[in-house]
Amino acid sequence: MRVISILSEGHYYRGNLHGHSTFSDGHDSPEEVIRLYRQAGYDFTCLSEHYWSSKRFCAQSIIDMQGHNSDDFVTILSAELHCHGKRYDRDGLWHILANGLPADFPMASDDETGPQLVRRAVDAGAYVSIPHPEWYTLGDDEALSLAAAGAHGVEIYNHSSAIAVARGGGTATIDMLHHEGHRVHILATDDSHHIAEDGCGGWVMVRAASLTPASIISALKAGDFYASCGPEFAAVTLQDGSVDVTCSAVQRVILAADNHRGDCVHGDGLTSASFDLGDDLPAFLRIIIIDAQGRPAWTNAVWLDQTF
Repeated sequence: MRVISILSEGHYYRGNLHGHSTFSDGHDSPEEVIRLYRQAGYDFTCLSEHYWSSKRFCAQSIIDMQGHNSDDFVTILSAELHCHGKRYDRDGLWHILANGLPADFPMASDDETGPQLVRRAVDAGAYVSIPHPEWYTLGDDEALSLAAAGAHGVEIYNHSSAIAVARGGGTATIDMLHHEGHRVHILATDDSHHIAEDGCGGWVMVRAASLTPASIISALKAGDFYASCGPEFAAVTLQDGSVDVTCSAVQRVILAADNHRGDCVHGDGLTSASFDLGDDLPAFLRIIIIDAQGRPAWTNAVWLDQTF
């Protein structure tokens, strides 16, 4: 019997990949951001300040708070990169999330495009993702251009956008990219600006070798993580055409696959579920769990051509 692990048992580190401080347009100081996430039980956070020439809401350099790193909590050099050319944005700017940037990564030039900026950040070693696609009406052509340039992931949930303007989703963008063959990862983030109001609503759980920025970035690039707003996965495995899920207590376990294929197991306090894929195997699938408070968690997509 062949068993393939989609999510393995092991030690996972909880972190926020997208957040802001007074260094750009946030309300909390960088030191307070670190203190609040650490106090909330996180293992790492990213001060992904807006990085662009506009001093109205952007920083003019990448903030480095790694001097505050310790054995049990780290920060990762990050930025929300901007450049011209985005449709349906009041400033006409792309928003591109980059974690693990070098501190001297140059700001975008006036003529740099979104895809060029993605490629330059990827080439610099960053984990690059597409933030809040629903919030600023990301077009399919725009998403495809960033994915083709090498973007690693897409926010399926942006907490700030969800609670402030009910535009926090990214499922449609992710499904479209997956159907077009782009194997992007699935992220949940806060995009926090004032943690008392918009913090600790969406995060990633990363199975890294150690709690260091380099190890976290390496695990993110490998897709060795899941996204959550509350519930926890214990393990997800494929064996003989069956998908088996173990998790914290939830009310729904959902299998979502290509061509709007889906299946759901309902129950109070579910901690396990199984799905029979049958003979008609999907091209890709992911698992979603939803707890009694309506909070979801998502695995990354698994591609069946890599497993069978």
